[in-house]
Amino acid sequence: MTTNYPPAPQWTPAPLEQARRSNTWPAVALAGIATLLGAAALVVALTRANNSTSAATPATAPRYTAAETAAAHEKLCEIYKLAARSVQIDTNSDNPAFARVGGLNGAVMLGQAVNGAPALPPGERSAAVALAEAYTNANAVASFATGRDDPAWRAAADDVIAKDAQMKSFCG
Repeated sequence: MTTNYPPAPQWTPAPLEQARRSNTWPAVALAGIATLLGAAALVVALTRANNSTSAATPATAPRYTAAETAAAHEKLCEIYKLAARSVQIDTNSDNPAFARVGGLNGAVMLGQAVNGAPALPPGERSAAVALAEAYTNANAVASFATGRDDPAWRAAADDVIAKDAQMKSFCG
């Protein structure tokens, strides 16, 4: 006895729906990596600057002409204004990754300016290093802060504002 079954419907795969991925995760991941690398570079740069200045005694400290000091001041202020403007724009965007990259970039730019200008007066050098450190600290605090009202974030932001005011006093 042969039974005739109706033909089985042909199997067709269900349409694949791609899960919507957030387009910001690569930027956030990149910002995190950039923050870590920049912080490491800044620590190395500042360590080298501190080692070279602490090794010099007042008798062997190099003397710079007024023109060399003025050129170093001008270059630092040029870089500071560019870095501060970039940080201002990026931190006022709606993208936290831009804010972190902006802060990191500003810190690295200031570190490079300090290391590239040995004729800088000590006060200006200290102010630039302090602002660079405040930028990287703010980036680190932003990683765990719960929002703009978080006390740790407010303290870090206030520190950046104070250090920026000190640089403005030198660079106008």
